Amino acid sequence: MTATKTLNRSVLFVPGSEQKRIEKAANIPADILVFDLEDAVSIPEKTAARQRVTDALKTSDFANRQCFVRINGVTTDWFIDDAQAVAELGTAGIMLPKCDSVDDLIQLKNASNGVNLPIFGIVETALSVLSVANIAKQMQSNDSLCFGHVDFASDMQLNDNDASKGAVYHARCQVALAARAFGITAIDNISLEVKDELAMREDALLGQQLGYSGKLCIHPRQVDIVNSVYTPTDEQVKKATEILARWEDAQKSGQGVFTYENKMVDLPVILAQESILARSKAITENSN
Repeated sequence: MTATKTLNRSVLFVPGSEQKRIEKAANIPADILVFDLEDAVSIPEKTAARQRVTDALKTSDFANRQCFVRINGVTTDWFIDDAQAVAELGTAGIMLPKCDSVDDLIQLKNASNGVNLPIFGIVETALSVLSVANIAKQMQSNDSLCFGHVDFASDMQLNDNDASKGAVYHARCQVALAARAFGITAIDNISLEVKDELAMREDALLGQQLGYSGKLCIHPRQVDIVNSVYTPTDEQVKKATEILARWEDAQKSGQGVFTYENKMVDLPVILAQESILARSKAITENSN
């Protein structure tokens, strides 16, 4: 991969059909760029878009950003050619839409000639939600699960794709749980809100509370909002630093627990504070 420091707060889709959008992508502060050959590209443009994206990835490192290509799914006519083209590059990961089963991962591995690339598997059907634990179990530590709530709602024949309630919310929880259970990261669903910043922020905050590490974005104006939600605040960093200092003192005196701001602190709380500081450090290093 071209990027040596990996953050995954914001994962921005870039249409593979639009040369200007591809060229501008390096200037957008998304942690990860996903060049889209699937939903954003019409059928007559599929082959041209693949060439356009691979040419761009050969000539630019996109400001040392980690890049992925969303290929077309395993049941489509373009799947094998897409997978082989990305594998030949060797510098971008693969986002696999409608990752319904372990067999889909095997087909991707075969189509990409066994090249070991990071995979973003999108869980976006009823079948994939039922299979999500098995899928996560077969993934590598640098792979991720993503939730595709719009397609999932469609597959469930729902009239409402609101990801904060009902079957969509249930599936959203299952994806995050499966990813955490098997030690990989989970990337939250897109928000269809491209102008309502408050609604976008609330949706991102909900995903963070469910255990997601970042969020899919469909518009550049969503990126800063998502980055801020998934960046520890100064107050959180200050609190984590204080708690860890108190923990060190407690350990020296043989204490396994103590209170901070009238709340009990034990090992699980300590691990959470260490995670906050590690994430803050990674973000700081990445911005230097």
